[in-house]
Amino acid sequence: MSSSRRLLLAAFLTDASLYLVFAALPFRAMELGAGPVRLGILPTLYAAAYTLSANLGGRVSDRIPRLTLARGGAAVFLLGAVALAQTPSTAWMFLVLPVLGIGLGWFWSPVMAAVADRAEPGRLTGAVARFNIAWSLGKGGGLVLGGWLTETLEPRTAMMAAAAPVLLTVLVLPRERRGPVAAPAEPTPEPAAPRAPEPPVFLPLAWITNALAFGTASTLNMHAPRFLLDRGGGPSAFGLLLGSVFIVQTATFLVTARRRPGRSTLFAAYGLVLAGLAVFLLTAGSPVRLVAALPLGVGFGLAYATSIHASLDRPAGRGRAAGWHESLLGAGSSTLPLLGGALIAVAGGTVYPFLLAGGLLAAGLVVSRARLRRA
Repeated sequence: MSSSRRLLLAAFLTDASLYLVFAALPFRAMELGAGPVRLGILPTLYAAAYTLSANLGGRVSDRIPRLTLARGGAAVFLLGAVALAQTPSTAWMFLVLPVLGIGLGWFWSPVMAAVADRAEPGRLTGAVARFNIAWSLGKGGGLVLGGWLTETLEPRTAMMAAAAPVLLTVLVLPRERRGPVAAPAEPTPEPAAPRAPEPPVFLPLAWITNALAFGTASTLNMHAPRFLLDRGGGPSAFGLLLGSVFIVQTATFLVTARRRPGRSTLFAAYGLVLAGLAVFLLTAGSPVRLVAALPLGVGFGLAYATSIHASLDRPAGRGRAAGWHESLLGAGSSTLPLLGGALIAVAGGTVYPFLLAGGLLAAGLVVSRARLRRA
């Protein structure tokens, strides 16, 4: 198997492992007595560690063999996942979750940069799309399987099962004998209609868009279980909903594989995620609520594709840029669920985390339009 395909397989396996954990985590935490504030703190601890680790991992991977660092990160995550399944209380969860964040921060930034390093000149858009399809399939599959294992057996079973895919990751990652060498600058493929390059402000705006989109995804991950339980749903309905979201996200990466992302995809991402949240909140019953998976999945896919392509479309410093992309994703994924849990504690309604996410998305859309109009 070629090294590029090994990277895709590693991406699939690692996200499958992570989302086996996260499909079961809120239900395991509720078994241990966690309320809304603690449910909000859990992803915050993971994502805060990930934010710092991903930034550092990206910078370091520009100086040492990228995949040596990534293999070490996967091994750290493996140990953390096994330990998390054995925790007897939420206090222990608080201690162990940052280990998972540290491990994956060392994994993802180097792997993303390695994917770009191996892309043929003029083929970065396709290489990034294949990478996105791989991890997104793993994410959706992990959520569906994790939800089923949680309801059929117990949350701890799903969390223990997460060790198997990431162990395979450690084994399948390609070996490197020398440090990363920057690939030649990618010639921009000719678009159907000539388009001016995006201004410098576009990159940080793309990072912020992705951070808000995945903060919304993290809010769904941690606060949708209680929202659904209050309305007659359970772990299977939760896993099916989020799994469907990320299967749609995968299809989005596939359909847009030949399209270079730009400001139109950034604006579309905001609008679609907002529409998906509205459908999620306003529909009743699990089958009807699944309709929300379509706009949410497409919106998350466009946000991520826009951010990661803008980060990697450069001849050097890819690890650093990928680190910022992942760090801000982690910051959004930690902050929004935490604030949402605090709102539930203060106001008492399980709808408030989603209203908060919607408000921030709307503000982000307004700011992005204004900044790009002036650029």
